Amino acid sequence: MLLDQQTGVRVYQFIVDRLEERRREQYPNGREEYEADWTAAHNLEKDFATAVHAADLVTAEQLLQELNRMAAPWRDHPHHPAGHALDGHQADATVPDSRS
Repeated sequence: MLLDQQTGVRVYQFIVDRLEERRREQYPNGREEYEADWTAAHNLEKDFATAVHAADLVTAEQLLQELNRMAAPWRDHPHHPAGHALDGHQADATVPDSRS
């Protein structure tokens, strides 16, 4: 994955979408867990954007890895960011370097 702000936003938005789905499934329970997870994802994305803007690529890579760990429970989801090419289309795992 590229270390740019769009990458962080894409992973963050994927996580938030899954958290909202989980919250709807658990309704009326799960609000506190949702808020804690949303806050953690939001802070990671914000810190990632700051690191990218400061050209601190080591920190940006670490933060992106943390965002990807948060997204890991949904790795089989058809919209998981690791399964999409840079242009947003589903990557073809049979083509070398088609996953971004």
